[in-house]
Parts: sequence; structure tokens; C-alpha cells
Amino acid sequence: MTDQTFAAFDFDPRLARAVAQLDFTRPTPIQAQGIPLALAGKDILARARTGSGKTAAYAMPIVQKILAAKESLDAEASIKALILVPTRELAEQVTNHINKLLVYANQVVKVVNLAGQISAQLQRPLLAEKPDIVVATPSKALTHLEANNMDLKESLENLVIDEADLVLSFGYEDDVRKILSYLPKIYQSFLMSATFTKEIEQLTALVLRKPAILALEDTQEETDALTQYVVKCTEFEKFLFAFVIIKLRLIKGKILLFVNDIDRCYKLKLFLEQFSIKSCVLNSELPLNSRYHIVEEFNRGIYDYLIATDESELKGEQDSDDEDADADKEKDQEEEEVKSDKKAHKGKKVHRDKEYGVSRGVDFQGVAAVINFDFPASAKAYTHRIGRTARGGQRGMSLSFVVTKDLVEDKKEVARGKGIYDDPVYLRVKKQQEAKGAELKPYSFEKKNVSGFKYRVEDALKAVNKVAVKEARIKEIKREILNSEKLKAHFEDKPKDLEFLRHDHALQPAKVQDHLKHIPSYLMPRIAVPTAMANSEPIDVPFKSQKRKRGNFKKGANKKRKDPLKVIKRR
Repeated sequence: MTDQTFAAFDFDPRLARAVAQLDFTRPTPIQAQGIPLALAGKDILARARTGSGKTAAYAMPIVQKILAAKESLDAEASIKALILVPTRELAEQVTNHINKLLVYANQVVKVVNLAGQISAQLQRPLLAEKPDIVVATPSKALTHLEANNMDLKESLENLVIDEADLVLSFGYEDDVRKILSYLPKIYQSFLMSATFTKEIEQLTALVLRKPAILALEDTQEETDALTQYVVKCTEFEKFLFAFVIIKLRLIKGKILLFVNDIDRCYKLKLFLEQFSIKSCVLNSELPLNSRYHIVEEFNRGIYDYLIATDESELKGEQDSDDEDADADKEKDQEEEEVKSDKKAHKGKKVHRDKEYGVSRGVDFQGVAAVINFDFPASAKAYTHRIGRTARGGQRGMSLSFVVTKDLVEDKKEVARGKGIYDDPVYLRVKKQQEAKGAELKPYSFEKKNVSGFKYRVEDALKAVNKVAVKEARIKEIKREILNSEKLKAHFEDKPKDLEFLRHDHALQPAKVQDHLKHIPSYLMPRIAVPTAMANSEPIDVPFKSQKRKRGNFKKGANKKRKDPLKVIKRR
């Protein structure tokens, strides 16, 4: 944060009041530098870490300029700003953020999100009303421009490409080039990115004119706010360590776990269910409304554990060419080894949302830790994943499970895609983080503390087979489709009524083994024993509850019992 206040920007009273309501006390460095330049009409190229306030840095000046223009009596209704984002999730969050800035001016300025799953034909009436701000993915914006649903040649004043590096890595470069042909000759542009690449330089030449360049490096304080740990382990130990961390609550607070494909997402959820640990899943097969609702509920603290699929590998994301040549060569060899596995899955028809992305740009709030259950496919993906924690001046940690080449027990596992080792990408990540002044610290589990849980984890994994994962996947999709229909009807009118739509229900409650729900005291390691009990004597737990108090058993007491045969004789 800076010593400056938002009062220095002389915003419209309605915008200033909304900013105060959002508890924005002082602008972040990118806001302090970028907002005055934007208000002065400068094109801006900005690079800053995730969670640095990039969205507000362009949204506030745009809203301010539109409000000022509305004061004119001859102002016509028209689209003044086009905001392009790489994913639907980010489009929802940007729209939501702008609506919060317009809370006292929502009758004057209108914003429309075109990135939803609704067809362009049904969205056409929204554009006919001439909204002031349009948020969309490049593909959806181009569809409407080609269909003449919106005309920007005469009216557009601002173009924003948010998370520009991701827009390009998601394959939108051609769409962006085509969109530029539908724009006027003069307009103000914003390019916001977490990284500067050669592709960004090319896009800058196309979009920006004599831009002000804001390259904000992380301060040492920001770097220290995120502690990065690495555990070198086997595939089995991933599940063992995840169980120990979550069941014994070694990390307090909300945890975001990343996996590399959808099957792994459900396998981990089902595994945790075996121990009565509730969690949610987030992947491209779920409907957009459900995905957005899950993120919102997670941010509100309804769920503690969210398992997200980072499908950057499915999108073919690679590290840039300036990385280690040796590492790239080794990675190519790995890809050859697993090529047969990819071909085996090639024939499967899976309905995935191409504009899905939760590790990139989405604002997760209050995340205590990010666990890379599966190590990411690239150093860029790693940067975006760990950026989900330690945001907004808060502290956080990341823990990455790395399967090194020497820890793959069976080389056949590599061919099956189960035990692919992470050495090449890990070395690039380590090099990248060290260049930023960060350190990847080794995190070691004492074997004596976790070995007692080994057999329980083995039992749980036996119950989570391929058939169980497939059944769970189908069941979850069906349930979320129903949820999505309900969400669609209630999102705007009755948001509080949606609290009953939980996303962390057990997918296979009948197959959960009861003996795995609780941890016996003799298995509890010292690290997990509460302080008050650490020095206490061992406690004997009876097998049967003592419901009523029994009398003292004195020597010879049994001899005084009445003989039932004698009682019969007397009668």
C-alpha cells in the first residue's frame, strides 16, 4: 500500500462513495501510478503480480470517465469500453467488481457480461440496450462483432486486455487481431499482465500507442509474505501426506489443492471422503453458474477445502523458449514416453468448457495455503497457482508435491501416466523463483509420525478405483446441472436463498469405511496432540460405555446371590 489516499484522484462522489464502501483505504502501487495516467488519457502497459489490484487500476478510471461524460446533455447511449479477459470465471469477477463500483450509479452506467454460456442470439437484446461497458472473452466478442450485434467503430473509447499473457497462451491471438479491425482509429488501451513475454511485445505494438509502462516488481515484503515449500515424494506419499495435513489440521484455514486433470480431481475427493473429510471440486465439466457459485462460497468460508483442476497441460501450455535447453530436451523425452497414454485417451469425447480457468486471475480470498498435489506443467502455471494465496497484504504458504525420477518405483507407471516425474519443470520453477529472491524450502515429514497411517491410506485408495471415479464424475455433473438451473433463476433476485445448494456432498456415502472416519489415540503423532494432553498419562478407553454406576465388587460378594431353585421350592 502507499501513503496516498483515493481522495487525491477527485472521483465522482458516487464512485468515491462506492470505493469507500469497499473498504479501499489506500491505493496499491499499481493503482497509485496507473489511475492518474489513465485519467490523463495515456495508454498503459502494466505488469504486476496477481492480487495487486490491477482490475481496479483500469476499472476506476473507466467508470470515472463514463460518469463525467454522462453529465453532458447530448450524451448518447453507446458502448464506451470493451474489456477482454481469458476465462469466463474472470469475466464474472470483473463484472462483479465493476458493479460494486457502480452501486450508487447503476441507473446511469450499465455493464454487460457476454462471456456466459448463453448463445449469441439470446444475448443480442442485451447489446441492443447499448450498455456502457462490455466484458467478454475474445471469442465471444468477435462472434458479436461479426454478427453486427454491436458496433464499436464510432463509440469505443477504452479497450482493456486483462491478463494479456493468458489471453495469448489460451490461443486468442487471432481473435484479438480480428477484433482490432472493428475498432476506431483512436481509443485508449490498457494491457494488464502478470508477465512480459515476446508475444506481449508484439501485441503491445498492435494495440498501444506510446504507452506508459508500469513494471512493478515484488517488494521483499511481498516476497516474504509467501512461504514456498517442496516435498519430494512418491505417488502414494502424495495421498499419505495430504491425509496427514488435512485430517490432523497441520495447516489452519482454507486450502486450495491443484491437480492436473479431472479424474485426479475426483480421485482425491473420493479419497478424502473415505476419512469423512468434505471438499468441493472445480473443473471445466461443471456448468459456469455452479463454478462461479463454488468460488463465491469458498471465498465466504462455507468450504475449507477446494480441489481445482488446472488444465493448462490440456491446453498445450509450454514454458517460454528462453528456459534451460537441457531441461526442455528432457521434457521432450518425457512427452514421448507418455504419448501412448495420451493417444489412449484421445478417442474419449469429454464436454469441457474451453474458456475455463481457475488458477489464472480468479480472485480467491483468504486462502491460507495452496497445495500443488500434482506439480504444474510449466513454470508460468506454478506462478499463477501460488498467486492464489498471500494476496492483499496477507501471509500465505504453498506446498508442492514433487515426484522425482528416482522416486518412481515402477517405470511402467510412467507409460501409464501415473508416476510422471517432475524434475525438469521443478528445476525451471526453482530457477525462476530464485531469480525473484524467493526460496523453495524443503518440507520433510518424520516417517515415525506418518508411518502409522500408511495402512489406512492403502485401504482408502483400494476403494477409490477407476470405476468409482467414473461413477462419481457422472453423478457430480448431473447434480451440478440441476444446481445450475436453480442458480440461474436465483442468482440476481434471491442470492441468499442459494445457501442450501451445497457443493461438498459425499459422492459415494455407501462406500465409506466407518473405521477410517476416526483416528485412534495410539496413532496420533506428538505433533498433533493438543498442548494440554502432551504431558498427560495414557488414557484407557473402555470398549463399552458405562451407562449406570455399578456397585463395588467385594471378595465373596458373589456367594450371597440367591439360588433361583431354592426360591421355586419355597413357592
